[in-house]
Amino acid sequence: MEKASPQTNQLATQKNAVRLNQPVLLGIFGSTAAPRAMIRYPNGRIDTVRPGDKTRLGQVVAIGEDVLHVARNGRTEVLRLPQPGEIVSSLRPHARPSAETNAA
Repeated sequence: MEKASPQTNQLATQKNAVRLNQPVLLGIFGSTAAPRAMIRYPNGRIDTVRPGDKTRLGQVVAIGEDVLHVARNGRTEVLRLPQPGEIVSSLRPHARPSAETNAA
């Protein structure tokens, strides 16, 4: 198994880096043709999703390099990967996925 860098270890062990009472985008992986994302829900459940999947947040419409676009109640909302030093809150309204994302 490959060891994580000191920077990765530091970022992964920050206290209060994410709000655990709200959905959090934990990671994005896979190829650009078949992206997948990992979401943590407030109850602690973690799901791996791909474009087209229905989740507790809505339907996954696109996965970008650092974002997940979800359609819910006629709107598209976005979850972003946490950035160093940022405290992640909740879904944010978003009009449309950018050209950089992969639509379902």
